[in-house]
Amino acid sequence: MLRIKLCLLVTLVLSLATFTSAWAASPYLFRDTSGKWWEQSVAECSAAELVGGRGNGIFAPKDSVTQVEAIIFLNRALGHRTEADNYSMSQGGYNFPATFPAWAQRNVAFAADKGYISKAGIPSIQPKKAATRAEIAVLFANALKLSADGYQLNFKDNAAIPANLQTYIAAAVKHGIMAGRTDNTFDPNANVTRAEMAAIIARLVENGKINPNPNKYFIARLSAVDVAGKKITVARGGQTLTLSLQNEALLYRAGKSSLLNAFKASENVKVILDSTGKVAYMAYTAASTPSGSVSVTTGYTGTIRGLLSGSQWMLSFQPDAGSLTSFPLSGTVKITQNGLTRDLTALTSGARAEIKVTGGSVSEINLLSNVPTGNERRGYVVNMYLDYFTVRYDDGTSEEINKSNVSGTFYQLSRGQRISLTKVGNIVTGIVPLNEPKKLFGEVVSVGSSSITIEDGDGYERIVDLASGYRVKDKDGDSINLDDIDKEDSVAIELNTQDKAITIQLTDGSSSSSVMEGEVLEVDASGSWSIKIEKIDGTEKTYDLEDDVDVYEDGDSIDFDDIRKGDYVKLKLNSSNDVTRIDVMDYEIVEGEVTDVDTSGDWSITIEDDGREKTYDVSDDVYVYEGSRSRDFDDIEEDKDYVKLIINDNDEVIKISILDGSSSDDTYDGIITGLDLDDDEVTIKVDGRTKTYDLANNVKVIKDDEDLDLDEILIGSEVEFEVDDGEVVEIEITDDEDVTVEGELYDVKSGYIYLEQDNGTSSGVRHKLYFASSVSLKDKNNRTIDEDDLDDYEGKEVTIQLDNGKIKSLKVTE
Repeated sequence: MLRIKLCLLVTLVLSLATFTSAWAASPYLFRDTSGKWWEQSVAECSAAELVGGRGNGIFAPKDSVTQVEAIIFLNRALGHRTEADNYSMSQGGYNFPATFPAWAQRNVAFAADKGYISKAGIPSIQPKKAATRAEIAVLFANALKLSADGYQLNFKDNAAIPANLQTYIAAAVKHGIMAGRTDNTFDPNANVTRAEMAAIIARLVENGKINPNPNKYFIARLSAVDVAGKKITVARGGQTLTLSLQNEALLYRAGKSSLLNAFKASENVKVILDSTGKVAYMAYTAASTPSGSVSVTTGYTGTIRGLLSGSQWMLSFQPDAGSLTSFPLSGTVKITQNGLTRDLTALTSGARAEIKVTGGSVSEINLLSNVPTGNERRGYVVNMYLDYFTVRYDDGTSEEINKSNVSGTFYQLSRGQRISLTKVGNIVTGIVPLNEPKKLFGEVVSVGSSSITIEDGDGYERIVDLASGYRVKDKDGDSINLDDIDKEDSVAIELNTQDKAITIQLTDGSSSSSVMEGEVLEVDASGSWSIKIEKIDGTEKTYDLEDDVDVYEDGDSIDFDDIRKGDYVKLKLNSSNDVTRIDVMDYEIVEGEVTDVDTSGDWSITIEDDGREKTYDVSDDVYVYEGSRSRDFDDIEEDKDYVKLIINDNDEVIKISILDGSSSDDTYDGIITGLDLDDDEVTIKVDGRTKTYDLANNVKVIKDDEDLDLDEILIGSEVEFEVDDGEVVEIEITDDEDVTVEGELYDVKSGYIYLEQDNGTSSGVRHKLYFASSVSLKDKNNRTIDEDDLDDYEGKEVTIQLDNGKIKSLKVTE
């Protein structure tokens, strides 16, 4: 649903002051509400801690709700009171006027970042101005993502309602948020009173549209009433609860105060509990609750990621603000697009949609256009400002996108978000957030032990905390150490869901060299020189040498062919990843059986070799590996493990390789049929049987004696893999060029395609596959497809047969 630029309000907060003491023996009653039509609604919202009084037992029910009060009240009604009151406002770009009250800014900023109001419209908010009925209707309809679904207004003053607001007001009326006056007018410009706002909120809870605190504010069925003991028993959500009443508990029937003996078993009641779990408020309700609890409807806008079959259909959905979630589909789910009814086949991966989730299941899906027509470019948001944002495109160029050039409204974008931007001329016709990890780009200012500071493309310094288990890579994706990154290096930083750096990678703008170190495995001085090393993390890599490579040992120049297998070296690499200098380090490499491991105070390890024992100091940052799996130092077992130690020139052990552990290794041949990098699992078919294995922490992937990353694996490849203690510790790709693979036809280009496969990450992985000189293209009905028409099938599932690494045949399977 389009976000209204009115930046209007939502449910009111009635008051930011602390709640007053009770009038007439209840903290939830006020002198000016008793006996009035609004008494029950005000008491209900007061008991739920959504509203407060003006002091001295006064609620002021006839006072108008201000625009700021409405926004605060909305946050509370949607269950975000604590979050909004303490919001950090870290996203910035709010542009509050100097006169805007400081006490309201956090709530307004929160509502803007949640998409309830327009951030660009914040300067137009008038904090002391009364909110109109039209503004309240639009605010709720937008925040709750309600749709009019063709409902037509029929008020005598329809002409007084602005045309661009009528669908929102129709949605508010259709869903019971607002109603007309007794004379069949809507009166859009009239103010909303505090009493009316309380009634709106109470009504929304009753009809299941909202619930600020489901554990303490709910509808249940009475099972028993104990008048003498002042207790009730209710059935809710399949559970039976016995609840005590406060001495001053408020009881209502038909809008009037009542007694406990007026309530009967099998009636439905609305219940609010206080902080001790006692009933503070109870009212009879005709609202049905077949599951024993309120059925709350929540709206989301986002991208469909998949439809999974099983005992119940599940929709994998990525909201624009939130994490990837799988929702069950209701048996009566309604699917529409442009007003037409659609079926499940329309729910394709990548489709944009508005969904409604009622009682935990998807009840409605409104399909939107994926990407508007025009020239699409993809990139990452650099920064958001009041009337514009900056974007860094995938080709490294940047652009400022002004609101005046956008046909429509901004999505609630955030710094680092991946987007698809479509333009026709200078007009932006579409901005679509993509379901991919956030990334920041910039030049390194400083590197610390727990954070990295960069200067982004707009000249702002950003401090990014390092996530647990973060990785650092060079331009080619090979692992390097954090201290290999220098000031003014250009980097791309991938963020996790907590906006912490999970991967830092040098980019083409980085300094011209980086450093690798490891044990020499092979020296090739014939033809084009190369050197193969085992890096500190246990992976192996072969590097080509520049013709004029410099080689040093103890400060003296030596020949390349003087390097021996087993030497420990540091390699200096240029921007092409070729070796320009080799330093043979004065490191010692020894092997032996472990006889003692000391983890108290300064660490040490004692090994026995040829009957002689020797103790070595161990670095606090020691690397310990068993095969390709990372281990802790205290995992090493005395009188059992056989190890290789690498000792630096400070006589400290910097790496320990466990060579002879007790685990058993098995090697198999098979076909990879599935990969889940989030859960560290791989599924492999061996001899016709499929099994899912856990991946070791540092699993090694090899193809043609070169190391690969897990996300480079083409699912469908033939492999030889090693299993140790139930975990896959090594995968060797034996054939990924003459195999059959499956996935989604993501993009079609001249001469090649991008195939997207699900590898368990939020964005999946895309492989570039070229067409063979002669290729067979078929649709799901086995009809021939012209190559020029293949892009009509983008987003469809396909099966591809590769011949020598190129597409021999492609068949659309859905």
